[in-house]
Amino acid sequence: MPSFALRLAYDGTNFHGWQRQEPPESTPLRTVQGELDRALTEVMRASVNCQGASRTDAGVHAEGQVAAFTAECRVPLERMAAAINSRLPEDVRVMNAWPVPDDFDPVRHALSKGYRYEIACLRPLTARLPFDRKYVYATQHELALEPMRRAARDLIGEHDFVSFAHTQHGRESTIRTIHNCEVLTLSDERIAIDVSSNGFLYNMVRIIAGTLVEIGRGRIDAHSVPSILASLDRTRAGPTLPPNGLRLQWIHYPFDRAEPRLGTALPCPE
Repeated sequence: MPSFALRLAYDGTNFHGWQRQEPPESTPLRTVQGELDRALTEVMRASVNCQGASRTDAGVHAEGQVAAFTAECRVPLERMAAAINSRLPEDVRVMNAWPVPDDFDPVRHALSKGYRYEIACLRPLTARLPFDRKYVYATQHELALEPMRRAARDLIGEHDFVSFAHTQHGRESTIRTIHNCEVLTLSDERIAIDVSSNGFLYNMVRIIAGTLVEIGRGRIDAHSVPSILASLDRTRAGPTLPPNGLRLQWIHYPFDRAEPRLGTALPCPE
């Protein structure tokens, strides 16, 4: 039976995260995985359970989520994304679909993932644009960017990131490798924190962002990141910023499993 991968974009505002949640004796919560499984089951005319590469939290957005599933091909591959989208709500879209090897695992085979946390730096008494409220975190505190950039560099490399994870992270190992962490100026009143890694812990990017914001405010010393990491103490890092500013941007895979160039028509596997 053939296997496929999908690249997904979604507005996480009205979802309880990616992962399907079906509390006992209660109505299932609205999740991206739940909506996608329902749409795939309708298109394939058989029960389908997809697997996502990243379990984004409630309120977190994505433009580069990857999911995989196995099913008999019921539509031509070049029409698969459109067929699934016709059965999905408007706040989640399949951007591309392609065949993958039978052993493809969107989690295990991912080489790296990239997230962006976007922040609006408002002047005192300045109103935030109303359509930003779902997608950008806003602060009226003046942020010093150079200390934030200096601290971001200290996060790069292999470390135990338990100080930057929710206490209920649920992972046996909290060691991760951050490939890049930088603070970008997007405009006079807009910055972004871009973080890429071989994997992330629960709330890790939002805690990194919260820590860098506190450093920008002068509330945490810019040279303290190594000692925060070494402490293995969540209370030493900054707050967990809200989910609305966070977006999963991309996931990279080995070449033989990567997404083909957009627009490339591939034959439907036999």
